[in-house]
Amino acid sequence: MGIDSNRPPLLQFAARSRSWSQRVLLTLLGAALVMFAFFFITVALIAGSVLAAGIALRWWWIVRRLRSAQKASAPLDGEYTVVEHTDLNKIAR
Repeated sequence: MGIDSNRPPLLQFAARSRSWSQRVLLTLLGAALVMFAFFFITVALIAGSVLAAGIALRWWWIVRRLRSAQKASAPLDGEYTVVEHTDLNKIAR
């Protein structure tokens, strides 16, 4: 299983000389493709940031509402005085 140097290579690159108009056209096409990719990635990153901010805001709002509901359902704290039934009769008269 050695390397046979007599076999032709499987992949070949034929470097033909291109005219200057073809080179300019391919260069402009490549530059346009790079610019399009740059703007696409920029828009995708902005859209992802907006989506992440929306999810974070929604998460904060739900947690805030749950915390306020938990505070509202907590036992009440305060001082009280026990009023006897006999004391009520004295007050009513």
